Amino acid sequence: MEYMKAIAVMGPGDVRLVDDVPKPVLGDYEALVRVHACGFCNGTDMQIIQGTGGDLGNSVSLYPTVLGHEGAGEVIAVGRKVRHIRVGERWIHPNLYPDVGNGYKKTHGSMAQFGMVSDNQAMLEDGFSEKDFPWVKQHRFPETMSYVDAGVLLSLAESHSAAVNFGVKEGTEVLIYGSGPMGMSLSLFCGLLGGHVTQIDKIQERLDMSRRIAGTEFTINSSTEDVDAVLNGKKFDVAIDIVGFTDIIYEASRHLKPGGKVGSMGVLRNDDLLVDTSRLQDNTSLHMLNFPYGEYAIMDETLALIQAGKVNPKDFYSHVLPYGRIREAMELVRGKQALKVILTIED
Repeated sequence: MEYMKAIAVMGPGDVRLVDDVPKPVLGDYEALVRVHACGFCNGTDMQIIQGTGGDLGNSVSLYPTVLGHEGAGEVIAVGRKVRHIRVGERWIHPNLYPDVGNGYKKTHGSMAQFGMVSDNQAMLEDGFSEKDFPWVKQHRFPETMSYVDAGVLLSLAESHSAAVNFGVKEGTEVLIYGSGPMGMSLSLFCGLLGGHVTQIDKIQERLDMSRRIAGTEFTINSSTEDVDAVLNGKKFDVAIDIVGFTDIIYEASRHLKPGGKVGSMGVLRNDDLLVDTSRLQDNTSLHMLNFPYGEYAIMDETLALIQAGKVNPKDFYSHVLPYGRIREAMELVRGKQALKVILTIED
């Protein structure tokens, strides 16, 4: 058996680079991917490490687990029945089977030296159905995009799909709580869809970045300004919590027009999972999107916006670190010193 390096969470708060994870064995319809970079998700990955991820608890109960869902790599070998994936192609979200081996499980498992994608088209041609696919969340990206930039591609597509799912269109008034990489990119895509965005955060530097990068029209620093006073009765069609607190969901509801929508996008914590609907404003709706929906279906549109120069992946990460500095990456994110970290793997 061959082994590989990977970032594994051994228990709550214990994340490390290990070298005894079994290298995936190639199946007939699979392609082996050498992972070059993987984005660190400020929400999901941090919650898995801390063991506080609400619905993610079903996964983190399986410690030790190989981390990562924002991987990007290059196909280096293909199975004997693969016909639509070629060596040298670049793919995001290379995956591992749930029982990784040697005692390891996985929460996606992209923070490893190797992963796999599957030739689902060949499987359909050979009589299989979609329920037989090993993985459906995977996508090519062009050779013109670097692996590091591709480490933020999934986040961008998630924000793009969220803006669409929340119904943002020309003229929609949008209120967003949170201006991290997801909040900033969500603001950008809402604006590209014709929405008018007001964004709330406690860090002025991030609000300034959102104005500059995403074209956010209005920003409010909730650490120095009274949100109610600044809004002065303004109401919104959609108000989105991207931080992950039910108190924000209740507050967002107060700022909606009749018939408006609260969008819940942040990962709710173990001790804050229940939403008391009696605290929501009457004649409003709650749209739960704590886990992305449709992010791969919209990926080609997201890539087209990147290639057209309307979205720049480099705007949405601030640090690039090797896998061995995973704890440093975690502390940079926890301390709000990093917008987003991309991790790179060395042989």
